[in-house]
Amino acid sequence: MVGGSSPELVLPNEEDSLNTVIAKNNDSGITLDPTISYLSNMLLEENVDEEDIAFKEGTALQTMEKFFADIIGEKYPPPQDSSLPQHDTQPEKYPTSTNEPLQEQFNSTLETLPALEYNKGVEEGMKFLPNIEKLMIDVKGKKLALPSPHSSNEEEDVDQGCVIIKGSNGKKKSGNGNLELLEGRNCKIPLVYSEEPLRDAKLDEVILYYERGPLRDDYFKKVACVRETMQGRMCGGKEVQEQYTDCEDLLIRCSLSIAADDHQAAKDIIQEIRKQALPDGNWNQRLALVLANALEGRLTGTGMEVYNRCVAKRISTSDIVKIQYLFMTVTPFIRGTYCVAKDTILSSVEKEKACKLHIIDFGIDFGFQWPSLIQELSKRKGGAVKLKITGIDFPHSGFRPSERVDETGRRLEEYARSFGVPFEYHGIASKWEDISIEDLKIGKDELLIVNSMYRFRQLGDETVALDCPRSRVLNLIWRLKPHLFLQGISNGTFSPFFVTRFKQVMLQYASVFDILDAFIPRDNMVRQLIERDILARQVMNLIACDGLACIERPETYKQWHLRNLRAGFEQVPVDPTLVEYSKQKLKEIHDKRYFVEEESYWLLIGWRGRTLHAISIWRPKD
Repeated sequence: MVGGSSPELVLPNEEDSLNTVIAKNNDSGITLDPTISYLSNMLLEENVDEEDIAFKEGTALQTMEKFFADIIGEKYPPPQDSSLPQHDTQPEKYPTSTNEPLQEQFNSTLETLPALEYNKGVEEGMKFLPNIEKLMIDVKGKKLALPSPHSSNEEEDVDQGCVIIKGSNGKKKSGNGNLELLEGRNCKIPLVYSEEPLRDAKLDEVILYYERGPLRDDYFKKVACVRETMQGRMCGGKEVQEQYTDCEDLLIRCSLSIAADDHQAAKDIIQEIRKQALPDGNWNQRLALVLANALEGRLTGTGMEVYNRCVAKRISTSDIVKIQYLFMTVTPFIRGTYCVAKDTILSSVEKEKACKLHIIDFGIDFGFQWPSLIQELSKRKGGAVKLKITGIDFPHSGFRPSERVDETGRRLEEYARSFGVPFEYHGIASKWEDISIEDLKIGKDELLIVNSMYRFRQLGDETVALDCPRSRVLNLIWRLKPHLFLQGISNGTFSPFFVTRFKQVMLQYASVFDILDAFIPRDNMVRQLIERDILARQVMNLIACDGLACIERPETYKQWHLRNLRAGFEQVPVDPTLVEYSKQKLKEIHDKRYFVEEESYWLLIGWRGRTLHAISIWRPKD
């Protein structure tokens, strides 16, 4: 010490022991903190007593065992282990009295610190677990569980073999299953997922096809009712045509400005388009609004972001059923192609006298194509064929990439069970070009049919890569050597040049919006859902995205014809009686502006002279 200054800490020399350092500091009037003494001991002493280590480990183990014994309500007898050194067990606490000798405080800290550090770790870990009052102990299953949200009283829980741990006030906690809110974590975004019915009467009416009987007559009446309701509502006349011409010119001028990087001119034209485009107007006003949004997305560079948000948005099964019902009521596209595929498969089963039918469906989506086939297989003479469906689709973003594929399998299993058809389902959520033959689990003596309806447009073409996904999937199908390959395509064109592609999209979707305006009221909620969540998403991707980001890449049926021939397939003619039957049903049910024609063995379906969909049948060459 110097003069009246405060005492200075005496530091140890190499030859000083810990006790010597403590004594020197005591003489100087300094009392060392127990934790500092403990750390000094760990740093300065080279040889640690093995018995002390064993004791500290045993103390931590006993503390942990006692903690869990308290949870399950049992008495904890301290274990008598002869291998551990016998020490007097005192209550664990930090020394607080400075009157005790410093060496005794140091020894006490040495014994209790591991257990205290362990308890501190347990307290930190418990912060991430639900409160213990919300846990149950399953006595029979010997496990912890969360309380059932349906538990109403303690007697019910005892009957189920579960005892609810009560809170400190002695009252049983409410069995509310929303633990996020109870734990104060309601700021988290909830996962949008709900169990929906796999099958109902509305769904049966949409996807099952009845050749005769009251259900078939009821379907025809509903189609006629829709046609009569919409009669006279179709937009027409000179005024509308002038509006469309003006808006079309503005849209093309805007696309040219964007291609020339004239951003200011493009913004001014988009504002002018929005003055004429209306979300509840006629078909060309609605289409103009969708195209203007896509042009703005390309101009601002946010097109891909908007498209990804649309894809991530989950459309409920009930809404999908409504959309499917509306399309199958007012258009012949879906039901017509489904019926051609179904009758072709049934004819192959009868001709080959197959007992096992394996269908590989690329782009199975919701599987609405197959319940009517299951229904017909159940009526087959000699018993139903054993049906196996391999459903393939692209993985979805999020935590459940195979959610839709799995849900489709459960739905088809329910239909097969109700119709008494032996059924097996195998779902694959993956990029189609990455699938191998081994993944498809093809068995012996199976009549193999490969099917794909309207989804090949979402595979990359040669503008993406020379060995493009489109060619790789066709090569995979050829190597499978299926009995038949049924292909349905959305007839359209896709140019790598922006202005040309914009004109193609505008003409293609003008027919779709025209159909909706001809048969569906403008204030119909399902129509708005179709335009907002399906058509607008496709247009956004076609116009505002380029390169790998552009998913929608339609081709004409003539382009697909050449592509399939190069891949090693040969075309099978569509049954002429099936073509005539389709034409007859089209006249009976639908508007005369629809048409069904056959060209180069392709069955073409369209509106006002424009081919929108086409279906063909192929098989691998020998």
